[in-house]
Amino acid sequence: MILSKKLILAALLIESLNATSLKSIINSTLQNNENLKVLQSQDLSKKEIYNGVSNTYKPTLNIGANMLRLDQDTREVQVGTTSTAFIKLGINLYDGGKSSSIKKQKSYEYQISKLNTTTTTKQLLLQSVTLFFNAKTIMENIKVFENKSITLKAQYERVKTKYDLKMTTIDEVLKLKSEYETNQYTIQDLEYKKEELLQNLSVITGKNITSLDNTTLPSAFGIRYNQSENIKSLKLGIQVEEQNFNSLDSVNKPQIKLENSYVFYNYADYNQKLLSDLPEQQNQLMLTLSYNLFDSSSSSKIKASKLAKNALNEKLNYAVKEEKTKFNLAGKKLSIQKLKIQSLKSAIEMANSIYDIVKTKYKNGIVDNIVYLDALDKKTYNQALYLQALNDYEIFKAEYYFASGMDYKKVIDRF
Repeated sequence: MILSKKLILAALLIESLNATSLKSIINSTLQNNENLKVLQSQDLSKKEIYNGVSNTYKPTLNIGANMLRLDQDTREVQVGTTSTAFIKLGINLYDGGKSSSIKKQKSYEYQISKLNTTTTTKQLLLQSVTLFFNAKTIMENIKVFENKSITLKAQYERVKTKYDLKMTTIDEVLKLKSEYETNQYTIQDLEYKKEELLQNLSVITGKNITSLDNTTLPSAFGIRYNQSENIKSLKLGIQVEEQNFNSLDSVNKPQIKLENSYVFYNYADYNQKLLSDLPEQQNQLMLTLSYNLFDSSSSSKIKASKLAKNALNEKLNYAVKEEKTKFNLAGKKLSIQKLKIQSLKSAIEMANSIYDIVKTKYKNGIVDNIVYLDALDKKTYNQALYLQALNDYEIFKAEYYFASGMDYKKVIDRF
């Protein structure tokens, strides 16, 4: 017996040393999660797109060459073949505000991308926390049902001995055996669920997790509501549509462009006596002012942009109300869960007391095995519910933290 206890203690010590903490799980999720890496790459892509339009005036520099050949009906004063090479510098002095609007639009889209990544990060962290405490519930319930198995096996062996001595009937033996086997099946089912949760946790974190420590979260008292990244993203989405509208509307404004070209000429097949003063190189400066009098497609696009902006405003108003409601409900859920834990604690004390009384009566033959097993089931059931309530309370605290809109880095610092 002493050796058995030492082995159990040694096993528990090894398990505690290998146990993974919630803090470690959170850090692994941030560092290793594949979905987050994809989103971070998308953020960088949005940043590069923004960098590509960050110059409002969009200067261009081009080089090129062409050749023009006249084969028939060429007059004496015409050049048969003209070859040109050029360098052209162009710049949009004014494009109706289109470039500026696109620049702002891409900036907002980049910010939205980062905010959406943060939202997904929070969701993944909450998922990790939820899996952690759900797995803890399963692991603790396994121990509860293992203790029940020990009790049932001991009672089965006691009754089996009595049956062998013809001091009881076979139905009592079979009933205890059936309860024991059913309980063993429950344990195996819980083992499978535990393995499933731990594997899901391993996928999210990119880390092999086989056991968990006894982390609990600090009190969420005093947390205040702040607008989440989702709300901020919707607000920026409205700004994107506003800049999209400005960009589309720019076609109805004057456009001014300046171009300077330096051209080199080469001639062949011409009368050099008549055409002796052909230029070999020229600098051409051109200032263009244009105004779009009619564009059949822009009006529909502008109308669509206005409708999209109105839709986003409606979505924002609903999201703000929904988010505040969720935060308030998360706080109330925490308070109710406290009462549930206290109620279950009392239920455990009552069930344990009743079980001890019934167990004594059962051993003395005052009550039958049905009454005894019922008392044992209630004791086990209440213990399992109590442990689940404790872990659910930790999950509800995490939900309350994240529903508050608090920066997830500050949330992690509290853990």
